[in-house]
Amino acid sequence: MADKINIPDQEDILATNQRLTADNTRLTAELTAATELLETAQAQTTAASQRAEAVAKRVETAELAAKVAGEELTRLKAENAQLTAKMADFNQAVAAEVQKLGLRPKAAEHKEQAATADLTPTQRVLAAKGVGSLAELAAKRQS
Repeated sequence: MADKINIPDQEDILATNQRLTADNTRLTAELTAATELLETAQAQTTAASQRAEAVAKRVETAELAAKVAGEELTRLKAENAQLTAKMADFNQAVAAEVQKLGLRPKAAEHKEQAATADLTPTQRVLAAKGVGSLAELAAKRQS
């Protein structure tokens, strides 16, 4: 006898159809969720790229400003060296003129005396007024 052909009946076909429909619905939902995640990721990638470009522009601007500042610093250092050399020449010329006048260069320097740290505030005021005591200060005021 020939093998019996197994033909699905209507219930088997309906069950298979329901299973496939459920699988299709589940896979469609998964595809929709995956598409939404992809769109979100693409939006985040675009935003991150824009931020990266903005940061790159700011870095470029900062690097240019640093280069300009470095060049200005170099120029100012050279100018300072020139002025220092000119000042040294001027100081030598002044010293030569002072010596021509018969003065010693060290005697021409003016240095203020450092205030003594061990004086009290009262003693400092008396010294500034040119008196030695409070009585002398009072007498000076009366005259």
